[in-house]
Amino acid sequence: MLNVFFYDGDINAVFYCNIFFLFILAIKLSKNHRNELFRKKGVWMKNKAIQRAVFRVMSGLLFFCPVVLLLNCMQQPAEETAKSGSMSVAVDRHLEGIAGNQVESFSRSYPGATLKLLPDASGKSLKHLLEGKVRAALISGEPEAAEDSLFAQLHRTLRREPVARDAIVCIVNSRNPVTTLSIKELGGLFSEKKEGSAVPLVRADDFRLLSLLARTTGKKRGELHPWSCSSDAELIARVSTDRRAIGLLFRSSIDRALVMASGERKSLFRILPIAKGGEPPRLPTQQNIFDGSYPLVTLVYYIYYPGDALAAGFGSWLSSGAGQKAFERSSLAPYRLVERTIILK
Repeated sequence: MLNVFFYDGDINAVFYCNIFFLFILAIKLSKNHRNELFRKKGVWMKNKAIQRAVFRVMSGLLFFCPVVLLLNCMQQPAEETAKSGSMSVAVDRHLEGIAGNQVESFSRSYPGATLKLLPDASGKSLKHLLEGKVRAALISGEPEAAEDSLFAQLHRTLRREPVARDAIVCIVNSRNPVTTLSIKELGGLFSEKKEGSAVPLVRADDFRLLSLLARTTGKKRGELHPWSCSSDAELIARVSTDRRAIGLLFRSSIDRALVMASGERKSLFRILPIAKGGEPPRLPTQQNIFDGSYPLVTLVYYIYYPGDALAAGFGSWLSSGAGQKAFERSSLAPYRLVERTIILK
């Protein structure tokens, strides 16, 4: 049987060609039916039989025409571009709020793009990317050697772009007499195996925070022995009630935790300045994070597979003036200076 349905980029051409082939089918069917009638029934029945055959074929043709029209009027899905399409992005949990603002701004500028966030523990963001659950990831800190090695073994090349700057913040109870700590002292406190004069606290799943702390203090991950908290809010609560508690968390997560904390609790802890070497202690202000004078600074990376149009488009947005300004308005510091235009009257 003839195949009368086919597809082409020109919808009008497809429709009319399909109609043409349906007419050919009608003629072919009526001719075959007529020949058979000549052989079996005799010539005297041919006119009436042909009329019935043509009627049946034309009825079928009238049935198929709307179907053909419907099929050919269905548009092919639009090809995904850097500004349109749909994808999911994994983010370290403490970056969820900031990433959400970036996604909202991007989608507002490019309505054809739909981005969804998958927030999780910092050690799982790249895992989601590897497993194909997402097409990009936003993380605080360098990927671990084991993560890079795993992608290399699977022959998966990644593109890694720095887009912002984050930092580890040290908080203590407001009644704690300590006014500042050095990197060396911080490493000593978090590597004590037994309970001493201080109770070091981190979030249990803050994988990259501990990695950054180990690299900065010259320790190995296995040498760090902090107490674990289930959330940033719990960490703040424990610091607020325990005079000996010293907590570490990312700068990007402290604001979110403060929003969730009560007003009274906010006054029960303070942020400690940190010193490195013989330099004066510094607070994790946005300027100190940007220029690197605060010692516990890390980069925020946007990671995706090369050749992915929409993933690359969102990465360009994060690195652009609009994306950098959004980071500047957050608790993070931008990766590069944001250009400003001053109009003199």
